[in-house]
Amino acid sequence: MSFMMQIDAARVARPLDLLAAEHARLTSPIPSIDFCCRVAGVPDSDEIVARRLHVAVSIIRGWREIGRRAMGKWACR
Repeated sequence: MSFMMQIDAARVARPLDLLAAEHARLTSPIPSIDFCCRVAGVPDSDEIVARRLHVAVSIIRGWREIGRRAMGKWACR
């Protein structure tokens, strides 16, 4: 693999990394519906996401449920 291809491959962030960065920028302790939709779209397990965001597993499960319900009613970005 060429050096430039390695740089391009390193730029691709995992969904969990993007979610953690967005969570760090949250100003409210209550996340938006859009954030919950993003949590629902992360393929990692609840335990891994909770550990990365430093919240309880039950909170992640609640956010994912809100996100799944919202995706059925509204279009999340």
